[in-house]
Amino acid sequence: MSWLSRLTPRGPGSRSSRNVAPSSPCTADPETCLMVFENHWRQLSWVLEQRDPSASSDDLTAVRNHTDQMLCLLAEERPGERGEGPPGTLTSGNVPPVGPILGLMVTENVLERVVQWHLRRGLDPDSQGALLKLFEMVIGQSQQPLLQHKAVLQPLLGLLGACAEPQLGCPPSLENSLVLLLNQICVSMARAPAVLELLFRSAPAQHGPTNLLIFSLLVPFIHRDGAIGQQARDALLLVMATSASNQGVARYIAENSYFCPVLATGLSALYSSLPRKIEVRGDDWHSLRREDWMGVSSLVLFMNSLEFCNAVIQVAHPLVRSQLVDYVHNGFLVPVMGPALHKSSVDEMIASTAYLDLFLRSVTETALLKTFLRFILMHRHDNDTILDTLLTRVSSNSRVSWRAGSWPPVMRCADRTTLWRALRLRAV
Repeated sequence: MSWLSRLTPRGPGSRSSRNVAPSSPCTADPETCLMVFENHWRQLSWVLEQRDPSASSDDLTAVRNHTDQMLCLLAEERPGERGEGPPGTLTSGNVPPVGPILGLMVTENVLERVVQWHLRRGLDPDSQGALLKLFEMVIGQSQQPLLQHKAVLQPLLGLLGACAEPQLGCPPSLENSLVLLLNQICVSMARAPAVLELLFRSAPAQHGPTNLLIFSLLVPFIHRDGAIGQQARDALLLVMATSASNQGVARYIAENSYFCPVLATGLSALYSSLPRKIEVRGDDWHSLRREDWMGVSSLVLFMNSLEFCNAVIQVAHPLVRSQLVDYVHNGFLVPVMGPALHKSSVDEMIASTAYLDLFLRSVTETALLKTFLRFILMHRHDNDTILDTLLTRVSSNSRVSWRAGSWPPVMRCADRTTLWRALRLRAV
């Protein structure tokens, strides 16, 4: 589907328009770049070794400047020609060769020492934001698989662990930077699926041995509007697609995370914000078309989440798919759509009926469509099934009836059996 096609990971070294690299601090040959890197590291390591990291603001400025220059050099470095990965490489078997800068970065454990220095002195929002942006830049722009190296992965998870801590957390002003970094990690993971297993097994100890930290940090942004919500949903979908064949990760998502309940019950909250009255533009109006609702921000947000729900069901592991479908039925359709379809106000009946029609026309995955049809055919409200309610409206001559030309021509079938068969065909 379109959502998946736009998430196709770019090749190594590609750069997005939102993430333009800073000018390279060294455009000379690799040996000269390594010398520049080593010079920055000598000066940086001297500061990092001081006993009191909070003593001077000049030290903070020096650490930031040297780290910036070193990571820009790392981002520009090409992979080595031959050889095995340096000590600390997390993958087994054939390891992509590394350049000399990355080799030094790994052997000296540069990033771990930098992150720990910031944590010891107290991670203020400015430093936290600078580190988030630096990691996002170097992971997104590097031509080498950085996340396969413990010396990169461990400090990254340490920084993300600090963002998840209640006492520090992530200030609202830094949420964009956090989600951009998480999105970039998921893109890298989609390029190299082995990274998912490394992330899953390498979570900080305080977050438990089976906590997929990037996943936990992304879940609160599932229903967020704007670019930040879209980036979070794109990242989560990449996790779903990558973990489709990983039983352990799938079990964690289904049994130890709030992903499915947050996604499904969030639809209920979004539905409560939808307009209760729809402008009917004449007797030939029969359904909500895309041009009708694209200007309604609350409906756009709901449809984004419903489309994401549909996409997750398309690519997720069966464990996750099954749980999500159940939550949609029991956490959204039954408690929210059922009562909404039986409001006494004619305007509210028209709106809820049109919304249900729009949702049915938008759902493409069989499992999710069957859930909607199960709700229509089997759920009872005040002793009447949803199907009986809809049939009554279709046969009426009031404004509540659906006009010709929309998906529900089947709703105008003469009898309940014919209608049931027509609905069931859409789930086959």
